[in-house]
Amino acid sequence: MGTNWSATWFALPGLDPEDIRREFEALFERTILSMSPWESASLISRFNALPAGAELKVDTAFEEVLRAGLHLARLTDGAFDPCLGGAVMRNGFGAAGLGTGTDGTAHGPDIWDRLFSRSEHIRQPGGVTLDLSAIAKGYTVDRMADILKARGVHQYLVEIGGEFVASGVKPDRSPWWLDLETRTGTEAPWRIALIDGALATSGDYRQFAVRHGTRISHIVGDKARETVHGDFASVSVIATNCMDADGWATALFACGDQRGLNLADIHGIKAIFQYRDAPAQLSSALMPMVDRAS
Repeated sequence: MGTNWSATWFALPGLDPEDIRREFEALFERTILSMSPWESASLISRFNALPAGAELKVDTAFEEVLRAGLHLARLTDGAFDPCLGGAVMRNGFGAAGLGTGTDGTAHGPDIWDRLFSRSEHIRQPGGVTLDLSAIAKGYTVDRMADILKARGVHQYLVEIGGEFVASGVKPDRSPWWLDLETRTGTEAPWRIALIDGALATSGDYRQFAVRHGTRISHIVGDKARETVHGDFASVSVIATNCMDADGWATALFACGDQRGLNLADIHGIKAIFQYRDAPAQLSSALMPMVDRAS
């Protein structure tokens, strides 16, 4: 997935960390072979290379992630759209040329309704380049948590590339503390006490390009994107699972801060909107949980 992972847990003696590592690595291998657009032999690259009307049988993980992405696309009126892989590639990000047999321009509600022909089978409507990168990583962190729970571990923190799932508390009863990187350089870090939940962040403060003086993001902006307060840098979302946190963080950032905050409030999403040159803003669902005392 082009990033690092980590796992910390507390368990009774007898649990071999190398056994857990092997299970994690097998999980990562399955995810990559299913949903990585960087691998020409992956299911997603094979789908993207299909001619119009052709079908492909996908695995259970692929189906679950794609259905979740399409559900989020409908909730956000397309701010999150798993069919925007072509636009990501045209912006100079992603795996251009791998498994892209179409022009990658087809997306939107008419396309979403035509992707699934039957259970575990997806059909190429023509012109669709799928990209599940904004949600597959969160899904995989959730599955890391499942591996530990299946081993009887209930106090842990797992993450891939800064997307986290935490369960329980540490033996001293303290929570899993996570500090969000601030963008202004003057604001104190946001410190999150994560207990039985997930945290994910999306933004372009690290991954971007500048062309002809214009900042180009790897996140394709919503058609109605508006940024009205400062230089919008990132959105961090707290949710019950990491796939939802990951997808919502991307969708809210794609909206821009004004519409993103409105959308978060409508759906009760706990979110922190950060800027490069202005104080952060919080969604209404998060405000009752905040203590900024030093």
